[in-house]
Amino acid sequence: MSEVNNAPNAPTDESAEMFIRSNLTQRSPNAAKRAYSEMVSPSHISPVSSKRVQRLDSQNNSPVSDVSETARNATQYELVSEAASYLSKINEIVNDLGSRINVSIKSAIMDSTQRVTTIVSLLAIKSSSAETALAIAERNLLAAKLNTNKHCSQNIAANNNSKKTYAETIGLKLPKAAPSTSLETRTPLPCVVAYPTTERSAELNSASATKQALMKAIKPTDDGFQIVGMKKTANSGVVLRVTSDNQIKKLQSVEGIKSAGLRLEKPKGRRPRILVKDVPGTLEDPAFMTALYRQNIKDELPISEDNFLKSTKIVRRRMLSNGRKWIGLEIEPEIRKHLIGTKDKIFIDWATCRFVDDLEIVRCLKCQLYGHVAKFCTEKNSCCGNCAGAHDTRDCKNVNNKDFKPVCAACKRFKKPNSNHLSGSPDCPSYKARLEQLILNTVYG
Repeated sequence: MSEVNNAPNAPTDESAEMFIRSNLTQRSPNAAKRAYSEMVSPSHISPVSSKRVQRLDSQNNSPVSDVSETARNATQYELVSEAASYLSKINEIVNDLGSRINVSIKSAIMDSTQRVTTIVSLLAIKSSSAETALAIAERNLLAAKLNTNKHCSQNIAANNNSKKTYAETIGLKLPKAAPSTSLETRTPLPCVVAYPTTERSAELNSASATKQALMKAIKPTDDGFQIVGMKKTANSGVVLRVTSDNQIKKLQSVEGIKSAGLRLEKPKGRRPRILVKDVPGTLEDPAFMTALYRQNIKDELPISEDNFLKSTKIVRRRMLSNGRKWIGLEIEPEIRKHLIGTKDKIFIDWATCRFVDDLEIVRCLKCQLYGHVAKFCTEKNSCCGNCAGAHDTRDCKNVNNKDFKPVCAACKRFKKPNSNHLSGSPDCPSYKARLEQLILNTVYG
């Protein structure tokens, strides 16, 4: 093999020029025979004795199986080198113009050709195996990533599910048209109500007067108070909302509040309300209350009928055009919790009635603000519910314009970032804030 590679004028690039006859040199007959002997004989047998062995090998051993067995574990680089050596020997035999192409030489050429073909096949198999292994590895890596992402998503979902919102905790049952509440994990802040004492009630005869007296008596900077907000309420009262119960205790110990003629009380809170729908329009209130207790509460809660009738109050009614009516009830937290938790509908005489939490937010149709009706509005001028202009909603002419854009009067007044909606819209930020505050102020038990 070394003689062939070191011969003068041998090709420098065997893989590219071995079949270019013009660049190949002629070989002597002896060189061709020697190359033929090296191809068909084992390396440890001399060229002289290889002639005898070649006949036996050609009968017993196939060049394909021989190469397959020896080269199966070889690397791709080794297989390429092996194929190049066989092609070099074929080139040496074929281009030996001084020798005749006899049967033995043809057999040697066929043998080398089959060996090269086998090596090429093995290269293809190894390449395919490598590509398959790479594809499997990539698929396994992708599966591992997807599995990791799945576990992360499950952990995040589990953490999110473990944190109940305040609305979920109280089992809030809203009508389908009601906006979703974003109470998250918020809970009502501690608050206290300041009322004028009996001796000072004549002087402090309004909530505004009580508020002024309270602001003079309390010094938040000096005493370290954290007052979240103040709100006027009935009976000349003012609600103070603070950050913690310790703040309530500190307020109760302030001597200036007592000397200002004020007393502090804990608010009773708003009792929960439910709205019963589809009630027969001909059913009177006493019959409705009796049916509500006897068909839904009597055998399920330890409360007498007299106590139920005393504690339950009808707060509003609404007659419908289909002969049915809605009835709003103010009830005890325990009764509301029982009905919400155990029933989808309420039985009233022969009717089955839907019911939801009654979270009505009153809006004034004169000034478009929440918390009162037009009958008790103190504003002098009307405000439009369409464009927030200084005119009655019924007299609005802007709504007929093609480029009309609604403006919410409440959001515009309180400078909310989004006011491009009609007053009273379920998506109104002012309405949602009122709704959340109503829920937080209700004692659900």
